[in-house]
Amino acid sequence: MSHFTCPHCQKEIDIFSRGGAEHTARQYNLPFLGSVELIPSIREGGDRGLPVTLAGPKSPQAAAFYDIAEKLMIQAEAAAAAASNVIEIS
Repeated sequence: MSHFTCPHCQKEIDIFSRGGAEHTARQYNLPFLGSVELIPSIREGGDRGLPVTLAGPKSPQAAAFYDIAEKLMIQAEAAAAAASNVIEIS
């Protein structure tokens, strides 16, 4: 989760301090997969058992989740390819 946009004044509020996860990922040489804005529809959908991702990748509320999933899939494929090049000798 990243920031929250106030529905009244439209001001972006950095609840968790902007860039913290990206900084930590760089510090530990890990890929930063993305961030998700705190929006009520995410909680509401979860409460109803209907996650926002059901709306598809073009939904503004679901797009960040799909983007993160795509990056994660790329990382997993790269790790699997790297592991298949390992020769183990017993």
